[in-house]
Amino acid sequence: MKVLLIIEGTYPWYRGGVSEWVYQYLCHLSEFDFTILQIATDEFQGQNPSEALYPLTDNISDFIRISPPQMDGESLAFLENWYINSLSRHTLSNADFDLIHVTNTGFAGWIGSRMSVQNDIPLLLTEHAIYWKEIEMGAVALECGYKIPENSRDKTDMISSFKDLALHTYKHAEQVVSVSESNIPFQKELGAKALKYIPNGIPASWLKPEKSRAKRPVIGWVGRCAEMKNPLAFFELVDAFREHSINPEFRMLLSDANEEKLEKQVRAMASEYPEVECIWNRSAKSYFIEFDFLSITSHNESQPLVMLEALAHKALPVGFRIGDLTEKYGLVLSPGAPIGVLAENIVKLWENQQHFERYVNNRFKRVKKEHTWEHVFSDYEVLMKDMTQKEDAAEE
Repeated sequence: MKVLLIIEGTYPWYRGGVSEWVYQYLCHLSEFDFTILQIATDEFQGQNPSEALYPLTDNISDFIRISPPQMDGESLAFLENWYINSLSRHTLSNADFDLIHVTNTGFAGWIGSRMSVQNDIPLLLTEHAIYWKEIEMGAVALECGYKIPENSRDKTDMISSFKDLALHTYKHAEQVVSVSESNIPFQKELGAKALKYIPNGIPASWLKPEKSRAKRPVIGWVGRCAEMKNPLAFFELVDAFREHSINPEFRMLLSDANEEKLEKQVRAMASEYPEVECIWNRSAKSYFIEFDFLSITSHNESQPLVMLEALAHKALPVGFRIGDLTEKYGLVLSPGAPIGVLAENIVKLWENQQHFERYVNNRFKRVKKEHTWEHVFSDYEVLMKDMTQKEDAAEE
């Protein structure tokens, strides 16, 4: 099967949940042939993808990068001009693809819909993040590197534009997959009909049924240094523990997100907290086994991959209910609850080790049963083959 995969930013240059999903998707669907069309504007433009953070898998036939459009004027006109100008040097429109797969409803969704209609190719959408909702929640940039305007009127217009893009993509997608149960109501509200939930995952080899713990708990934070991930809130949790008898170790694993102002703030804040160890641009894999808790502080989430990665290593996610971070997966409070109450609940749970281990183990079992990449991409393989077989039957 020949698949055109359209992504924004992420793989193969950046760490993060969507990057990992794309890489695992390519690895597990090894018999499929992929052309990747990436929409991105960053310092990696023009660089060789084979020298990136993630390796290019052997089943990638071509890797094409284009910049996102400048959003001005009447939306349909500027998108059409962008499409023609960006792809004029490439022969994608003449390629014999069996399926087009897009990973969001932004520019990737629009261009995927355009090519699907023009070439009569089935379109599969896997929506990792709802862009318009992220802008509402304070995102300063999108995955493709597109900067969000600070002016409130311009931001309102952009929210409206991305809702229109979502509606357009839902209309043309033969199948919509949500990686997040919490996003499904928003997707239905904007017209998504053929909806299927296929969750995020982790490698089965990451599952660690045995866990040794020290007397002092280790509380970690893992993510991009991006406003949407809200890393500064982690220091508020550190402050809250100064009121308690236990003395946790605090460890942050951060990766660049091209948000320089925020990065300076985080580095400055970290210098005032000697009890917080900050580690930059390193893989989190070898650190999860040290964690007892994982703090998730995001303004908005779908189904955070780090939540599953932590549970695979029997580290308990903690935070305020956001996206799929619910009681099913962690120790969670209602939004708006005092940070001190979260710290108190962590202390109570830690001090009752038997209850703590039982609490963590129940959520570990959920990840083991439902969230391995092998299980996730087996579902995708069946779905994608079914979509192309339906298309073939319709042509006969």
